[in-house]
Amino acid sequence: MHPDVALSLACLLIAVLVILPAIEASRQRRASRESSAVATALIESAGVVDEEFLARLRRLAIPETIAFEFARQFGSQDPALLADAAQRLALRLKRRAAFERKMLARTASGRRRGALAAAAPGVTLLGLRLADVVLPLPAMTLLIGVEAFGCWLLWRLAHVEV
Repeated sequence: MHPDVALSLACLLIAVLVILPAIEASRQRRASRESSAVATALIESAGVVDEEFLARLRRLAIPETIAFEFARQFGSQDPALLADAAQRLALRLKRRAAFERKMLARTASGRRRGALAAAAPGVTLLGLRLADVVLPLPAMTLLIGVEAFGCWLLWRLAHVEV
């Protein structure tokens, strides 16, 4: 393989690996916003939900929804039970969203520093190539492996489990 092609592929792969944790953090933020919107809608509806809302709630895949589903099945016998379950679920969703946002905000600076550190090998490779120094393919492969491991660690940092 021509060194310039190998270098281009290596830099492209490094760029993709560096972007993955940011995509995960963005997905987490979007899920947090959706969870907060569902909680707000649940509070406003006081437990009266339609199938569209239930589909939205199920899409969040939150374990606490099982209790709400159970209470909803028996809600016709006791509407107060359903309203109470809806309030509890809304409170739990709000707390979950607040915690996720807090964790994403706390880890943002670490993700930025990690992304800068992850981009350093690509910049170094380009600098070496401009100086007419060609790295052998096994060295680039090792670099990509280490880079992938570092980006996996960044992804774990971006992935907030509640």
